[in-house]
Amino acid sequence: MFAALDDVVGALSPKAYAAAKDFARKVHEDEKRREGRPRLITLPLDAFAARVQAVVNEGSHDALVVELFRELDDRGEATGLGLSAFKARLRGAHRTGLLTLRAWQATDGVQTPAMQASVVSHEGMTLHLVCCTAAPLPIPWGRPAPLLVPAPRWIEASQGRL
Repeated sequence: MFAALDDVVGALSPKAYAAAKDFARKVHEDEKRREGRPRLITLPLDAFAARVQAVVNEGSHDALVVELFRELDDRGEATGLGLSAFKARLRGAHRTGLLTLRAWQATDGVQTPAMQASVVSHEGMTLHLVCCTAAPLPIPWGRPAPLLVPAPRWIEASQGRL
């Protein structure tokens, strides 16, 4: 097997060899950054949606598609997956109800180049954000005790506590 690989590597031009070496280095670095998590391109749609939703839920607000892609790429999980393919998988997950995408609204702030790059077209709509669905974290020390309502003054007076 390695002899065949050596033959292929030996047949590459210097430019092709350099490109293959750079790609192999990037894949190796991405594998180290992924910390054992699989690449998104290898996941079925439901697992892809679950992984993307988990990353969105790490924040406290909806995530722009481009910023989410950059975050996953920084973690090494987007190796082999371009932005257009990422958007296509998001569209498929949204279509099947695995994720919720929404449009940019005026309350989200001013329009930026990142917002323009995040456009995902779906059934005539222009969507930009993946919705955060995280429930608030539980309070570690339990639910707060109900408030004690002070007794009216006339009850205290009738009991002789004034």
